[in-house]
Amino acid sequence: MQWRPATIQKTGRNYQAIQVEKQKRNKMKLILTITMFALTINAYSQKLVKEYYDWGKTKIKREYYTDAYGTLNGSYKAYSEYGGIMKQGQCKNDGPIGKWTENYYDGKLHYIKFYDTPGTNNFQVKDGKIISYYEDGKTIKYERNFKNMELDGTWKEYDEKGIITKEGKYVNGVFEPTGITKTKYDEEQEKEKQRQAIILLKNAEEYKNIIPDADKAFVAKDYKKALELYKSASDLMMNEKYPKDKISEILETYHANSKFFSEYIKGQYDSLVDDFKKTKSDFKIKSVTEYNQYTYKHEEKRPQSVNYNCDCMKPWDEQYASNATECFKKNPNYYEPYQKAITECYFKFDKALDDEEKAVKKSSMSINFNKTNHTFYAYDKQVFLKNIAIAKNNYNKAKSMMILALKFDENVKKIENLNNENKKKKLFKKYSLVLADFQAKYNAYPSLDECITILNEANLFLEKVISLYSTDTKELEKQLKSAETVEQIKSIILK
Repeated sequence: MQWRPATIQKTGRNYQAIQVEKQKRNKMKLILTITMFALTINAYSQKLVKEYYDWGKTKIKREYYTDAYGTLNGSYKAYSEYGGIMKQGQCKNDGPIGKWTENYYDGKLHYIKFYDTPGTNNFQVKDGKIISYYEDGKTIKYERNFKNMELDGTWKEYDEKGIITKEGKYVNGVFEPTGITKTKYDEEQEKEKQRQAIILLKNAEEYKNIIPDADKAFVAKDYKKALELYKSASDLMMNEKYPKDKISEILETYHANSKFFSEYIKGQYDSLVDDFKKTKSDFKIKSVTEYNQYTYKHEEKRPQSVNYNCDCMKPWDEQYASNATECFKKNPNYYEPYQKAITECYFKFDKALDDEEKAVKKSSMSINFNKTNHTFYAYDKQVFLKNIAIAKNNYNKAKSMMILALKFDENVKKIENLNNENKKKKLFKKYSLVLADFQAKYNAYPSLDECITILNEANLFLEKVISLYSTDTKELEKQLKSAETVEQIKSIILK
C-alpha cells in the first residue's frame, strides 16, 4: 500500500453540515453589515429645505440642510425680500458653528460671528467672537468675545474713522479697562476724586449748619421739622451716626404716638357714645302748660320744632349739634339746665375728637430710612391730649352738674316732706325765698362753672335747712323775722 500524509478527509456527511452552517453565518454577517451601512447613510444623508416669502415661491426666504431627523446640519443661507443674502454659514446639531456673516439690507457687511461651539437657534454666540461693522460694511464698530454667553476676554470699540475709542477685557464678568480707556479711566477717576472731595467739604459745611437747627427743633418737640433736618444731614454725611440715631429716636416716638392715636381716639369715641346714650336715657322735657281760652283749660304744650327733620321733644337725640342748640334757644322753658349742658358738651367733645382725628390724619407722613418706608402720624401727642382734655373735662363737669341738680331736687322734696311732718312756718317761708333765688340763678344757666357753683352752694344751704328740722329753731326763727334779703336769710341759717 502506498503511504499518504495524514489529512482531513473532505467527504462524508459531517463535512457537508459544517460547510452549510458556515455559509449561513456568512450570509447573516453580510445582511447585518448592509443594514448598518444603510442606516448610517440614511442618518447622515442631507436634505435641502427651502422657505419662501410668497405662495408663488418666487422670493426665497432661506435655504438650509437638515438630516433625516430634521436637525440643522450643513450650510445655511437667509435672504432679504429683495434677494440679498442676510446671513450665511454652517450649522451643526441645530446651531450655527464656525464663521458666519450677517449683512445689512443693502448687502454690506454687518457682523462676522465666530462660533467655537454651536450657538443658539436664534444665532446668539455662546462661545466665540463677534465683530460688528458700521453701515459702510468696512469699518469695524466693536469686537466682543464670549464664554458661556457672557462677555469674556478682549473688548474694543471704534469710531467711524476706525480709531479705538474704548478698550478693555472682561474677567469673570468684570470689565477691566486697558490701553486708551485705562488712561481715560484713570483721568476720570482722579477728576471724580477731586469732585467728591469738594462735595464732601461742602456737605460737611452744610452738615454743621443743619445739625444745630435740627437739635433745636427736637428740643422744641417739633419732630416733623427735626426729622426732615436730620434726614437732610444724614443724606449729606451718610457715615455720620448721630443724625441716624436721632432719626431712629423720632421714628420710635412717632410709631408709639401713631399707635396711641388710633387706639385712644377709637376708645374715646366708643366710651363717649356709650356713656351719653346711658346718661340721656332718663332725660325728659319739663311739663309746660298754658291756659286755653277756648277750652277754658290748662293744656300741656309741645316745644316748637326747628325744622321738619328736628324733633325738639328730644334734642339730645339729634344728629346735628346745631339742631339741638336751636331747640334749646327756641324753647328755653322745656329743658333742665343740666340737660342742655350735657348735650352741648357731648357734641363739643365729639367735635373735638373729630377735629383732632382730622389733625392727626393730616399730619401723616412717610420717610425712607434704612431702606424701609415708615408711615406714621407726626402730630404732637401732648397737643392732642391738651385739646381733647378741655372738651372731655367739660363733658365730665356737665355730668357732675347733673348729679348736683338731682341732689338739689332730692333735698327740696325732703324739706317739703319734713315741713309737712313738722311745720316750721317762719323757717320754711324764709327758706323758700332763698330757694327761689337759687332756682332763678340756676335756670338762667349762666355758664357751666357758674351753675356748678350755684348748685354746690344751694345743696349746702338745703342740707343745713334739713338739719334744722331735727332741732329747736325758735331762737333762729326770731332772728329770721327781721331778715329781709336773701343774703341776710342765708347768713342767719348758715351761721
